[in-house]
Amino acid sequence: MLELIILNPAYNPALVSPEALLADYFSLTGWAEGVAAAGARVSVVQRFSQDAIIRRAGVTYYLVADRYGPSLTGRQHPGAWYRRIWSLVESARRSGHPTVVHLNSLIYPLQARLLRMMLPRRVPLVVQHHAELMWPANRRWLQAWALAGVDGFLFATTTLAREWVEAGVLGSMTRVYQVMETSSLLTYQDRAVARAQTGLTGEPILLWTGNLSLRKDPLTVLAGFEQVLDHLPGARLYMAYLEDELLAEVQARLNASERLHRAVTLLGRLDYEAIAAYYNSADIFVQGSHRESSGIALLDALACGVVPVVTDVPSFRLMTDNGTIGALWPAGQATALAEALLSVARQPLEPVVHGARAFFQDNWSFAAIGRRAGEVYHQVWKLRNF
Repeated sequence: MLELIILNPAYNPALVSPEALLADYFSLTGWAEGVAAAGARVSVVQRFSQDAIIRRAGVTYYLVADRYGPSLTGRQHPGAWYRRIWSLVESARRSGHPTVVHLNSLIYPLQARLLRMMLPRRVPLVVQHHAELMWPANRRWLQAWALAGVDGFLFATTTLAREWVEAGVLGSMTRVYQVMETSSLLTYQDRAVARAQTGLTGEPILLWTGNLSLRKDPLTVLAGFEQVLDHLPGARLYMAYLEDELLAEVQARLNASERLHRAVTLLGRLDYEAIAAYYNSADIFVQGSHRESSGIALLDALACGVVPVVTDVPSFRLMTDNGTIGALWPAGQATALAEALLSVARQPLEPVVHGARAFFQDNWSFAAIGRRAGEVYHQVWKLRNF
């Protein structure tokens, strides 16, 4: 049996109870419980504002309080957190089972360096990328030095890792493993039931969920959708978002076009409890991202069987089986988006809906990610021990 010890050095101080923290950190708990379901014994050591131990779904969560704030600096090394880690490693070592330590986030390289120094030689250290950026160019030598002892790096796509390798931070691709960083907790719901809850109408119904930002490029999406209305006048686009950097520009674009003004609804921020019904009300999911580390919104769409028409960026390419599920289009090209939307809307959607749900369950559910991660942990352990 594999012994896996997951370390999470950061926490949100707004989450005041252990239960609230674990509910909010669904990527952490879903990953841990997915690996446990695949046959490993999993412990999570999580920094928090208070001490607590919670056991659920085959995972033991150790919440450890210390005197530091919610995000560690390079010089902060909480003793209580390291002591808990050491006790779990020693217990696993005495059991004789293969043991792997997993550190969340590449923004803690100095903590990773200390962990490598304190861990027994036979225990590999794995670090997972979570959309963080590299340090500034003049400090990357330090980041590279601190990460040099890491046995494996987990990235949602190897394309993202190549940027780190080419910058000299990771050294080579030989220690990089492709594992999706998270999944979705949403589930499929009957479309008629969902639409009765949300009131969404349209033939077809398109849903956007993403910040109104330059990186998400809502203006190109509006331009492409306007072209679609020439052929599908009954189409409707609903846009939900958290950040509204380009809200004024989006509203101006809608006001400048009578057709867009009539066919597009800005939903703003949706409560999490309502999100599943909105996804399940939609026929097509659209995004205009120029860059993504993974794509939680796309995972939510696939989980609900919403057909994706998304940009041809590495993570979306991976998550749609190279566009086999739905369609891909080049970022920033409105006419290409219109063509992709029309190609999807003009075909029977039910088989694609079924294919999206099946592909999600087989590849991107937490159970599937847990199986893949378990394989990687065993491989990393073997490389260090043979």
